[in-house]
This record gives sequence, structure tokens and C-alpha cells, in this order.
Amino acid sequence: MSDLITLPWVLERDAPPFEGNDIKSPEGFYRHIYKQYTKRGDKIFDPFAGMGTSLFVAEEMKRTYYGFEAEEEKYEWVAGQLEHWTHLIGDDAARIDKYKLPKMDLIITSPPFMEAHTKWNPLYGGDPKFAGYEKYLKRMAFIFSKCLPLMKKKTPLIIQLDNIKNGKKFTPLISDIAYALKKDFIQIDQVTVLWGKAKPDYTHTQYLAFNKR
Repeated sequence: MSDLITLPWVLERDAPPFEGNDIKSPEGFYRHIYKQYTKRGDKIFDPFAGMGTSLFVAEEMKRTYYGFEAEEEKYEWVAGQLEHWTHLIGDDAARIDKYKLPKMDLIITSPPFMEAHTKWNPLYGGDPKFAGYEKYLKRMAFIFSKCLPLMKKKTPLIIQLDNIKNGKKFTPLISDIAYALKKDFIQIDQVTVLWGKAKPDYTHTQYLAFNKR
């Protein structure tokens, strides 16, 4: 059974002009996770850094941060605002093992989502050779397996996810990703986050917590 918490829905940073999707994880979500799982000076890694919220909050809270972002525009925008910008790598997270990274105290991310009925795979930039939801899930499992060498025995992996409802079509993304990761990871928690003063179309999210097997 999922735990239940409430956090405020407050976006403290404006999205850049090129980012049309204004739904992102609010800073308060990461503050909550960092207070629960880390302490000052701990090392945090985000393999899908996106608009950098996880890294900005880590910097604010005096954690040491590392991240990957494959989209050049996002990478440049985020890196330009970080003090330790070289800790953000502009590359595909599937290439984590090509870089010398330290052991982490927490791995946290909100990966690109995909609907089960669509073909455009965000993990391959829509390359038709890798179209389809099954290839997306397989790639997701592969990328997270690349995080294993960065994890200590009890390093948590936190993944923020949403199930997707589009008309009559429903994608159980949360359970599908949990199942895809079961070979390498043990799920230790599932938490539903209710957004206080949320938008009517985005009232809650969930996150899964794992340890490596």
C-alpha cells in the first residue's frame, strides 16, 4: 500500500522560453526527498536532469550533485546556472559507464514519460528504429542498470512517475517501470504525493524507492 504525503505545488523558477511544458517537479519535492534521505555534503545523481530542478535544490542545500542531460538545449540552459557546471554531463544516460563518477548517496530522477499506445520513444529522440513502448521500457531498465556501480549497498534510487490517462487510453507507467527494474532493484517504498493548491489537471504524483539487489 502506498504511503501518502502532501507537499505544496509551488514552482520557484520560470521555465526557459524553449520549454513548452510547464509541468515539472516543484523544488519542494526535492527538498523533502533530500531531507529524508541525505545530509549536507552527500553526493546526489540525476541521470535525467531535465530542467535541472534536482541539481539546483542540491546546490541550495549544500549537497554535491552530478547529472546527465542528453538534450543540448536543456543541458546548456541548466549548466549555465550551476556553480559546479562540469558536474552536469551533456550525454545520453546510457553512457554513464564511460565517465568516472563517484559512489552516490542518493540517485533521484523523473525520467521522460511515454504512453503505451504511442510509437515515439523519448529515450531515442523518436528514432523510428526504436519505436514502441516495449523498447522504451527495455531501454529504461538498461539505463538504470548503468547506475548500479554508482550505488552503495543502501543507496536509495528514487524515481518520480505518473500513470498517464489520455481519453480512454491508460498507461500504467508506475507499475510497468517497477516491473522492468525488478531484475536489478528491490522496491522498498511507494509514496503518493498530493499537491497542495495544485492545478486541477495535476493533483498528485508518485515516487518509487528502490535499493539494488
